[in-house]
Amino acid sequence: MKQTIRRVKADKASDASDISNRALQAKLAELISVLTSLFNACVTHKYHSKQFKKTQTIVLRKSKKSDYINSKTYRLIALLDIMSKALKSIMIKRLSDIVETHRMLSNAQMKARRKRFVISTLDLLIDQVHTVWDCEIKYVIFMLSLDVVEAFNRVSHVRLLHTLKMKRTSSYIIKWTRSFLENRETSLIFDEQTSDIREINADISQRSLISSILFLFFNASLIEKCEALRIKIEVLDFINDINILVYDRFTEEICRTLSKAHDVCAKWARTHDATFASEKYELTHFTRKSKRFDMTTSIQIENSVIKSKSDVQILEMQLNMKLQWDAHLRQIETNHVTRMLTLSYLEVFTWEAIFTKARQVYSAVVRSEIAFEASIWHQRDKKDKLSSKERRLETLQNQTLRHVAEAFKRVSIETLETETYTSSLHVHLNMLQNKITLHSRVNDRTQKIRQACELIRARLTRVNRVISRLLVSKKIVLLNVFIQEDVKIQSRRRRRSFFFTISTSDSIAIAQYHKDQWNQRWEKYRERIADVNIISAQRLHLSNKTIKMRDDLQKAESTLAMHIRIERIDLNAYLHSRNVSGTNSSRCDCEWSHQTTKHVLMHCSNWSHLRSRMLQDADFSDYRIIVVITKSLRAVAKMMMKTKLLKQFRVTRTLIL
Repeated sequence: MKQTIRRVKADKASDASDISNRALQAKLAELISVLTSLFNACVTHKYHSKQFKKTQTIVLRKSKKSDYINSKTYRLIALLDIMSKALKSIMIKRLSDIVETHRMLSNAQMKARRKRFVISTLDLLIDQVHTVWDCEIKYVIFMLSLDVVEAFNRVSHVRLLHTLKMKRTSSYIIKWTRSFLENRETSLIFDEQTSDIREINADISQRSLISSILFLFFNASLIEKCEALRIKIEVLDFINDINILVYDRFTEEICRTLSKAHDVCAKWARTHDATFASEKYELTHFTRKSKRFDMTTSIQIENSVIKSKSDVQILEMQLNMKLQWDAHLRQIETNHVTRMLTLSYLEVFTWEAIFTKARQVYSAVVRSEIAFEASIWHQRDKKDKLSSKERRLETLQNQTLRHVAEAFKRVSIETLETETYTSSLHVHLNMLQNKITLHSRVNDRTQKIRQACELIRARLTRVNRVISRLLVSKKIVLLNVFIQEDVKIQSRRRRRSFFFTISTSDSIAIAQYHKDQWNQRWEKYRERIADVNIISAQRLHLSNKTIKMRDDLQKAESTLAMHIRIERIDLNAYLHSRNVSGTNSSRCDCEWSHQTTKHVLMHCSNWSHLRSRMLQDADFSDYRIIVVITKSLRAVAKMMMKTKLLKQFRVTRTLIL
């Protein structure tokens, strides 16, 4: 109970009861005995309380939709009772233990399974394709992608409970599941209006882990029937997305096999009151030698003809027939434009969108999308060189960091990464790759993938031996037709291994290693630049102090403080060095020295009346200390605004000062 409740995020949205996770966690010591008794009673009596079944559903419009009359253009977000979340988490753990211990589900069913994620599905698919490609006799692979229409809304309770019983699931889980599915209610919240409570017609709730596990039981018979065909076929099931892989030497044979597999799926749909979306059918081929096979092949399914495509999107990942990643990178670049616009709107329309919040949005949303499933397409270089793919993505990160920090293009990348305390994408991708490698070593995910590939290899070995005997009997010379059975499976040319020694079972050592790599890169950069030209931002060692010093500064203050630190600012010294028109000299109006930030803040006679107040608020008179302390940076930024030397901060001055 304690582990379950403490594992929930403290600040997640609460339902109508307004009992937040943080409040429950704060009083957990006093409530633990009561909650334990309550949940034990629910499990003992196989009952899910009616209060736990009440939810609030927020209705949000999906972006980029031309018409919002159709209900599918809206996204529903259910706010669940915190007690219901805790009880479901306990039942999920028990059901998962039973599933994995007794192997109730096929290995092809990936989502909602323990130690299996999106990357597990993609890894399995790509490894299977490369296993077929490694065969001496060349095969072509076709994949038929199916999608179940309104999968969660059409689950038959009778079928689901019957399947649980046939799988010999514990009786108390079956009875609790029946109670969980019945008599659920919700109220809709749309445009700040709340509807009356009404009964939910959906059969099982969507976007819930317990619902995903139950749906895996519901379509388990479909996966088992496809696997029972005993032909060159593989199935990948990710909830309602079903992908059927067929490989053969002849495309005509593949089409017949896919038609047979679809007949099995159609029969299952009729008996389980399910429907496959025929408009979402996709046929894709994978091959290295496209000229050897007829890539224009199409299959006839019911009343529609499906043509083969060279590109396909699987779980937000773009794949092409040669498993190259140009299409995926193009998708990242296209989506990045939308993310940049969204980030701009947040910063423009939110006055308190300070630098640290903008940086947090970038790290959590934008960079996560750039590095999505990078362990699959990212290949590490022992010489620490950037690949062409990394250069394209580094450009996206650099553009976003300049936008978040509001820095000029002339600011060096190394300085920008240090000021925002954001590692280079090359270091970040290597760290993600090593974390996935570590995760694969401590669980059985890699072993499951290896077993699936071994089955394909064994099947192809038997087939190739038969083919070779037939060819030899006809006295046809064929070289290298046998497959070496002792060849180890190599995972699609990229070998997951560490570039360093690791002895711990967590990711702390990996994070520290890559932080050291980033620090070495920064120190090398500092050595390259001349000491006479070193700027304030480059005097510091790599540390998160660069963002902590601007934690309490408003947006304009933070931006101006960074410009002062990196000395890329609209003063005569910098503008004249860049040959900006209208700037004839780098001298200050006081004619004493060049107009730099240090001169204006510490020496210029024109601003002596502002300097005394600034030094009093800063508590320091040393310029090197002033530009690294939060309190001093605020005083420096306010003084610079009062000088009115920077035109872009004149409006900001009236709002802040």
